Order: sequence, then structure tokens, then C-alpha cells
Amino acid sequence: MRHRGVISATRIGTHGPATLDTSSKVKTLPDVFTVACIVLTLCLLGTSYHFYRWLPEPVAPSSSNQFSAARARRHMEDLVSLGVRNVGSQANEIHAKNLLIQKVRAIQATASKELEVELSVQATSGGYYLDFLGGMTHIYHNVSNVIVKVSKRASSSEHAFLINAHYDSSLGAVSASDDAVSCGTMLEALQILTSEPVPMVPEHDIIFLFNGAEETVLQASHGFVTQHPWAKRVKAFVNLEAAGAGGREIVFQSGPENPWLISIYAKVAPYPYGSVVAEDLFQSGLIPSDTDFRIFRDFGHLPGIDTAYYSNGYVYHTEYDIPSAIPDACIQRAGDNLVALVKGVANSPFLAHPGDYKHGKVVFFDFLGLFMVVYPERVGLILNTAVVLVSLCYLYVEVRWSRFSYMLIGAGLVVTLLSWLAAVCVTLVTALGLSLIGRSMSWFSRPHLLLPLYIGPALLAMASIHHCWQLKRAHVSHLMLEKASFLGTLVMWTVLLAVFTALRVPSAFVCVLWVLPPLLSRLLLWEVAQHRLLPPHLAFVLSTVVGVAIPSMLLLQLDAGMAEIFIPITGRSGTVLPPEIPIGLLCVVALFITVPYVVRNCRFRRVVRRQILFQTTSVVHMSSRWIRKVGGALIVGGYVLTIGLVAMGMMFPYSGRPDPHPKRLFLQHTDHTLHHLNTSVSHKQSDVFVIAFDYLELDILAEAAPLYRQAREVECQGAYCGLPYYFPVLHFFKNLTFDAEFPVRVSMCLAPRHGNRLVSWSLEKFIPPMSSANGVGDCYFVFYARGFGEGKFSFWLELKGREGSNRAGEEAVEIAIFSHHLEPPQSRTPFLEELLRVLPDWVTPISWTTHHASWLF
Repeated sequence: MRHRGVISATRIGTHGPATLDTSSKVKTLPDVFTVACIVLTLCLLGTSYHFYRWLPEPVAPSSSNQFSAARARRHMEDLVSLGVRNVGSQANEIHAKNLLIQKVRAIQATASKELEVELSVQATSGGYYLDFLGGMTHIYHNVSNVIVKVSKRASSSEHAFLINAHYDSSLGAVSASDDAVSCGTMLEALQILTSEPVPMVPEHDIIFLFNGAEETVLQASHGFVTQHPWAKRVKAFVNLEAAGAGGREIVFQSGPENPWLISIYAKVAPYPYGSVVAEDLFQSGLIPSDTDFRIFRDFGHLPGIDTAYYSNGYVYHTEYDIPSAIPDACIQRAGDNLVALVKGVANSPFLAHPGDYKHGKVVFFDFLGLFMVVYPERVGLILNTAVVLVSLCYLYVEVRWSRFSYMLIGAGLVVTLLSWLAAVCVTLVTALGLSLIGRSMSWFSRPHLLLPLYIGPALLAMASIHHCWQLKRAHVSHLMLEKASFLGTLVMWTVLLAVFTALRVPSAFVCVLWVLPPLLSRLLLWEVAQHRLLPPHLAFVLSTVVGVAIPSMLLLQLDAGMAEIFIPITGRSGTVLPPEIPIGLLCVVALFITVPYVVRNCRFRRVVRRQILFQTTSVVHMSSRWIRKVGGALIVGGYVLTIGLVAMGMMFPYSGRPDPHPKRLFLQHTDHTLHHLNTSVSHKQSDVFVIAFDYLELDILAEAAPLYRQAREVECQGAYCGLPYYFPVLHFFKNLTFDAEFPVRVSMCLAPRHGNRLVSWSLEKFIPPMSSANGVGDCYFVFYARGFGEGKFSFWLELKGREGSNRAGEEAVEIAIFSHHLEPPQSRTPFLEELLRVLPDWVTPISWTTHHASWLF
């Protein structure tokens, strides 16, 4: 028989039942606390969103001693006005380079007499292998760099801090954000740092590198760091990049090691923003991109900081990446941070002598952009271990001294895990269903649809598991169930923290946030109620809200950042994996890290139908059963309605101007010429390769542009399937020497045949891995780019065949050469123009012509 006011729970290992008198704690939660909880929830959400979107006011251009976004914008617009600046084009190799030289010389003329401002223009040639994308060997010839060195007159310092951005553009775009705006920011920072009346006289040199070949996969930065004499002075760098237009620039990579560098950023930047979570995600390969940071790190062995804009990633590498997409406030923020960082590092003794601060990884994250938390990894290991021990001690005390059943804790853990599993299952069912009916990416131009499609159903699934547990355990007090749920969730996060700490994952600090603050608030507030120091309902509410306030505000910004990064990426992430799956799982992960203590049920005496739903972002008092039913009905109704609209095709994924969320296409009009062993022509053909970058491929174009119904899938034939992608090269038995005259951009593929293998060549000191086209057509890829000058190019290969190979009349190697013509008139054909003309406005195409020639030797 269960008596009113008594909780009875049997503890395994005791000699009898343990009772806890709660008669003093069973009061109804007053409505004023319900309202207070809702208001506090809205305040937390509003505060987090405000700081996520907040940008500083731009400084007036008349201010001569402060960074001005207006002046930086003029530099950007001057560069963008030159048009598309592909490597090898006149716009890039002549006009853009001369424009930068002219602006630097104007700054030299106004520089303080205390400073020496030197200009160097580099034309560099070289090569390297990079395992980016499918892996390729890069050969570059006469690519350009414009370099400025600022130093104190008669300075004896042999150390320098490097600031890098690139002025070339991506294919078919003027690239205002990537990276003309950063070039404008650097020019304005150079002006501010060197001009009267308040110049900065640095202890160490400052080098500004405007590199002219980044979009050809990081070639100009390689030429600088491996060949320019000033590169030997560089001890650290900051790289300015973009994967979107506008918003806050984020620090998403730092190091390797040298924690002093990110510590200086955290100390001096007026608007710090960054997270080691972003670093872990980027370096995991989940983001299909790379930056000059890699070149400086791997070939220059330098520590650095990598920053980038990422908001509005839809315009990245498209025709929509124009100056109007970048607000002045974004430029002001980035400029203020850059100037402060340059001053901090250039005057830091750690640049020359880092000492004990040279080694060790670092954990870093900001709080609402107000300040940044930075600590070495070794400190993180100690902190994480201490938090795990504190959590285990608390659990031990609960079981040993408070006589709380560890079976209930285990049940709470199992229920929490089952609720997570339910959320994943519901998400996968929706994702697979939408993919099977061909209605993927409805959220691409409407990210808010993720709420009824994935987040709402996942939350309902999690709450349903907890509710079912409550019904099954009707004989157990709801106060006891609430505590079991809390302790089970605490165990789960403690285990995750221990695992990530053992694996030395820097992002383990997220687990700390969901162990330490909730645990401390529980101890200091909820447990205090046991001694009647606070009313129980007030202690219960405060313990939950206080425990989740800081983690939820911080992690809500992390969720928003992940959404802004990954949703646009699905428009260029390939055609293999249905994007519904990763985006749906992203929503679930965001729910897990933002709503970990999801549902803790609690009934107070005389309140049989009252329930308190505790979320990490809010405490919602549901005062009656019909409100719970209405909430569930809204989630189910929103889900059914959204699924119906999507299934009927009413949620089209793409959009054009004025708010572009475009579909990306590459179109290459390609002439093929294949040769026999005796060099005679065996086959000639001309066609247009259409490459879609997202999962919906070309099917969605059939109605809007019927001409594209003629497209057919390409069969794999020859080296790298004969596809004119942006890379390739191959070799022979014995020694073969080739002399050729290449256009500005060439992709080569070298494909050994009949058991022959490449043993040496003149392009690299080692033999790189072979690249594969979907498992067939394996070859060695080489990408060649030239800035200016003639394209005469020589290389030799040495191939070795197995015993019995290289019989008379049998080919040993196929060499395929794809010559890419990006500048008009060579880049245009009548048929290509027709294909471009019929495209709807929600497609952003990039087109050029290619000549494919293949030889057998």
C-alpha cells in the first residue's frame, strides 16, 4: 500500500526498504514560477541569438587612426571591378597585381619615417603533392605574389608575423568574400599600422602576403613559403579566408601546438569568436575545403591561426559572391580583430622565444563573443579527469549515503539512451523516406523546415520514451523518477567525457559543460532544499535553470554555427550520400548537446495531472493533461503538414535572386582526340560534360530546361574514365621524356597499363598514391597552372614492368591531357551558350571548354 507523502524504493544491498519523507516538499508549483520560467527561457534564447548576430558599428571613413570598413570596402570594390580573376588571366596576372602594387606604393608614400615599408613582387614556380580531394601532384609556373614587409628602421629582429590572403578568384565568380574583402582588410590594416599620426612601431617585422594563386589549390602560398627569402623570418601567421559572405569571422584552426598564439588572440581581439569544435570538424574532413593554413603548416612548419567568414555559404564560389553581400559591420569587426592581433603578436616576446609555450595543444572556445576561454590540453586533461571524479563521487554518495537505488540510476541511463535511439530512428525514417520519393533538400532554401521535419519529431520521440517509463513505473514517486533520470543522464555524459578525454579529443569540453554546471547547481540549490533553506519548488526550478543557462547559451550558438556551415555545404557535397541523412542526424546531435536532460517528470502532492518538462534551454510548466496533448498534436500536425507539402513538390529547394540558394553546375564543352600506339588518331568526339554538385543531380532540371533531358551518364573509358576533371598524369617502362607546350591550366592523367608501374619521375622526389575515378581508371593526377609567360614544359617518367610484360605492340602507359580554356572567346561555344541560356534563375552555372587528348605508348 502506497501512502500519501512517502516515497518507497528498495535499494539492492540493503536489509530493508528505504523511505524518504517528502511531505514538506509536495507543494504545487505556483503559476508565477511557470511564467518566470517561460520568460527566463525566452531571455536565454534572445540573449544567445542577439550575441550570435551582433556586429559592431562601422567607423566613419574620416577617422584616420582607426580601422574603417568604408575604406576597406573601396579597396575590395576596386579589386572586384576587375572581374573574374582566374590564375593566368590578364585580370589576375596584370590588372589585379598592378592594382595592389599601386595601392601599396601609395601607402609607402604616407608611411611614418620610423618605419621601413618594403615591397616585393614574386614570380614563383615549383611543385608538390597534396592529398586533397582525390590527391594530386601540383606543378605551377610563374604564379605571382605581392608581398609587403613592415619593420622598424634599423631593426635587428630576424622574426616576422605573416598575414595572408589571396587576390585570385574562383571559377566564374568575382569572389568578393573569397578573398577580395580580406585583401581590402589587409590594405586598410597596413595603412592604419604605418601611417601618421599614430603608427605602430613593432618589435618584430610584419609581412603582408597578397597571394595570386590560391584557387588553384594553394600554389602561390607554397611558392612563398618554400622560396621567398623573407619566408625564413616568419615565425607565425594568420590566414584570412571565407566559406561564405558576411557574419562573424571564426577562428577554426590554430597551431600546430604553440598555444601562445591563440592566447594572444583571446587576450587582444575585441570581438573574439572561435571554437576547437570547429577545428576538430574541419580537420576531420567533413568540410570539403582546404586553405593556405595547410601549406604554411606542412611545408613551412609554422604555427598559425585560420579565420573565415562562413555565414550565407550559398554564395560561396558563385556569381552571387559580390560586394553587396558583405555588410560594412562584418568588415569592421574583422578589421578591428586583425589590427589588434597584429599589434599583439608583433610586439610579443613569444614570437621570437616561445619557450615553454611552444609545445602542447590547446582547447579554446568563446562565450557569446564576449571573451574566449583558452587553456592547454594538459590542463584540460586534469580538469576533465577531476570532473569525472567529482561526478563519480556524487553518484557514490547518492547510492551509499542517500540510499538511492543504483538500479534506478541504471534504469535512468537506459531510458536516456533509448530516448536518443528513438530520436535517431525517427530521423532516419524521415530522411530515407524523403530520399526514396525524390524529395530531398526541401530545407535547402528554407532551413526553418528542419524544425517540423526533424527537430520536433525527435524531441517528441525522446519525451515519449520518458513518458512510457513514467507510466511503467507508476508505483514509484515522480520525484524519484526525476532524480533517476537526472543521474542516468549525468552518468552518460560522464562516460562520454571519460572516453573523449582518453582519446585526447579537445572538444571534450562540451561534455564538461553538461556534467559540472548541472551537478553544481543540483548540489548547491536542489539539495539545499533538503534543509528547508529554500522552498522546494523554487529550489527545483533554480537548480535546473542555473545548471543549464551557461551551457545552453554557449551550445545554442554552436548549433546555429553548424547549421550555417553544413546546410549550404549540401549544395556542393556530391551526389552519393542523400543529404537528408547527415542533415537529419545533425539536427539530432544538436538536440542531444542542447537538450541533454530532456524530460524529468515530477508530480507534487495533490497535483496528479501536473508535469514539469525540463529542457536545457527552458523549464515549461504544463499545468494540465490537455496542454500536453496540444503540444504533441502541434508537433505531429506540423510534421504531417510539412511532409505532405514536401511530397507534393511544394517546397522547391532552390531559389535565385534576391535571396539566392542556387543549384551549382559545371558545364565543360570538351573535344576528345584519342591516339593509337603509332600516334595516329583513333577517335574524335565532342560533347558537353554537365557536373551537378548535389544529390538531386540533373533530374530536377528536366521540366525547367527540357534540353537537359538529353544528358546521359558517362561510361568509364580510358585514364580517369576520360573525364575532364581538374587533375591527371601517367608513366612508362624504361625512361621517357616529354616536351610539351601547355595552355594556362592543364590536367594530366598518367595511367600505367598491363602490369607496368611508375618507379620514378621528374615531377616529385617520391611516387604519390594513384587517384581513382569511382574505383576504376586509376592514374596519377597532375594539375598544372601558369601565371604568365610561355607554357613550355618538360618531364620524364620511368616505368618498370613485371616479368613477361611489355610485349611488342602492347601499350605500357596511357597519357591523357585535358587543356582547360577559361577565358573568352575560347571558353565559349554556340551549344554551350544555348545550354546556359535555357537554365532557370535558381541555377548558378560555371562553364568553360576543354580539349582532351589521349596517347598510348
